[in-house]
Amino acid sequence: MRKILLLAGLAMGVFTANAQDVYKPVKGDVTTEFGLSGGVLNSDFRLNEDGNLLRFRYFTHDKMALRVGFGLSSDNETANAYGANANETGEVVRKNTDLLINLGLEKHFTGTERLSPYVGADVLVGFGSRKRSYENSNNNLGNPSYVANVSGSTTGPGSVSFGLRGVVGADYYFAKRLFLGVEGGLGLLYAKEGKTKTSSTVAGNTTTTEFKSAGNSFKINPSVITGVRIGFVF
Repeated sequence: MRKILLLAGLAMGVFTANAQDVYKPVKGDVTTEFGLSGGVLNSDFRLNEDGNLLRFRYFTHDKMALRVGFGLSSDNETANAYGANANETGEVVRKNTDLLINLGLEKHFTGTERLSPYVGADVLVGFGSRKRSYENSNNNLGNPSYVANVSGSTTGPGSVSFGLRGVVGADYYFAKRLFLGVEGGLGLLYAKEGKTKTSSTVAGNTTTTEFKSAGNSFKINPSVITGVRIGFVF
């Protein structure tokens, strides 16, 4: 009887250990991940890829996941202009921001104990804004010169975009609940530019001009989405 109980205990221990060694996510799990720049050994976190750097997934089933991603690109630059006197200063400022949001679905396949290959699809929605301004300066970001009582701004063209994307990728779980992933996709993106408004003030007199939309664009392009990704399951 003791031997039987001992064998049963060992079997139960092995079963429990195997059950605990679950690397890949299962139904109800949520994952989050970041894109890496510079490769795995010389890496840095970044939030500027149009392929979604910050992403979350919710596994509705062991091999099915809903996903949402955010790609952010922000480019701000300021150039200073100086006059002959210490109190004579001006500046030229440029601010560009782009945001891309994806909503999608992933279908995972068996793979191996640690490798989880998948295919998926995304709906893409994007927004972009552009603004440039100058005060007590000429409108030259690369070589500003001080000009008293002169200011102005250019707002636009902003943009709105919509698209679809098919993806194929794989996650490798190098430790429990931790993974590295790669993903590539083929996307269709339609973008439309908005109006552009310029304003200039010289010696207190302001002139404003508005330009109509420059048009739209339609692109089909393959891409590596966020390069190498690192993430975890919680």
